[in-house]
Amino acid sequence: MRFPSLVLALAGAVAMTGCSSLVSLNPFVTDPDAVLDPALAGVWSGDNGDATYVIRQDGRGYAITYVEKSEAIRFQAKLMKAGEAELMDLVSADDNAFQLPVHTMVRVWPGGNSVRFAFLDSDWLREQAAKQLATTQTGDRTLITAPGDAVRSFLLKCGVDEKAYGKAEVVERVQ
Repeated sequence: MRFPSLVLALAGAVAMTGCSSLVSLNPFVTDPDAVLDPALAGVWSGDNGDATYVIRQDGRGYAITYVEKSEAIRFQAKLMKAGEAELMDLVSADDNAFQLPVHTMVRVWPGGNSVRFAFLDSDWLREQAAKQLATTQTGDRTLITAPGDAVRSFLLKCGVDEKAYGKAEVVERVQ
């Protein structure tokens, strides 16, 4: 692959995850680390009813469909426990030849008829990633290029810290 093609591919990968400013080329959660939480499966509503999240178990992970207005975006996710924290590795399931599937970290707090979630991409966490992992800066986004083992170790160490995320969003169970 020529350098300009690589740059375009990386830029597309980073642009694909509009919700987070910290993404990784390698997974944060692998099959051996993956756990399931039955409380996550279901249909959830957020953003004053304008958005719907359909979460279903899919093997050792989850298939998630996010629907807003007439647009649907599909994701694959794997969940891991780090102490009491539940951390989710979210990656696009939509196939696009011009975008690389990059991984985004999300912390989730399932509880009864609601789930709180927050993207792990605070300024503090981006600074920690830049100090501890191989990263590259693309605009206002940080792309982690480190190998998977290093990425998982980083997530277990820094992803559970309250400084790792900002304001959490809440979705309510529909079904």
